[in-house]
Amino acid sequence: MMPEDMESQVDQGKKKKKGVPEIVKIIILPLIVSLVVSLVVFFFLGSNSQPQQQAEAVKNPTQIKAVVVQSGTYQTFLLKGGREVAVIDSLTLLVGSETCRAAVAEKNDEIMDALATIFLSKERFDLVTPAGIDLLKKQIREAVNQVTGFTGENEKFGVLNVYIYIKAVSTVQ
Repeated sequence: MMPEDMESQVDQGKKKKKGVPEIVKIIILPLIVSLVVSLVVFFFLGSNSQPQQQAEAVKNPTQIKAVVVQSGTYQTFLLKGGREVAVIDSLTLLVGSETCRAAVAEKNDEIMDALATIFLSKERFDLVTPAGIDLLKKQIREAVNQVTGFTGENEKFGVLNVYIYIKAVSTVQ
C-alpha cells in the first residue's frame, strides 16, 4: 500500500465520523427540541377538550316525551264553580332530560294535584280559545317544572313544551 492510499482511508474515516454528528445536528436535535416544546406547550396550555360537566351544560338539552295522561283514558278535571268538567284525552310533556322524565313519573300524584288546581281556576271559555289554551299550557309547564324542581338555570332540562288534547268541556249534573 502506498502512503497516498493510507491518507485517503484516514480521510474517509474522518468523513464517516464527521457524518454521524452532522445527522444528529441536522435531524435528531431539532426533532427532540420540537417534541420537548410541544409537550411543554400542551401541559401549560392544556388540551382543547372541555370537562364533562361543562360539555353537558353547553349541549342543547335532549328532547324526551313524558306521558302524564295516556291517550284514550279521558281524565276529567273540575272547572271553576264545580258545574263543568274538562275531559282530557291526552297530556304529553316534552322534557329536556331523562332526569326530568323520571321525576315526572315519580311525582305523578303531585303533578295531577297541580293540574287539578290549575283547572279549578279555569272557566269554559278559557279552554275553547287559542289564547286560553296557550295560557293553560304555560301554567302546566311552570307547575310541572316547580313540582319536579327544574327551575331557574335548570329549566332548560325540565318541561320544554306541553301537548294537550281537550276532548270536551261538559256540564256535570
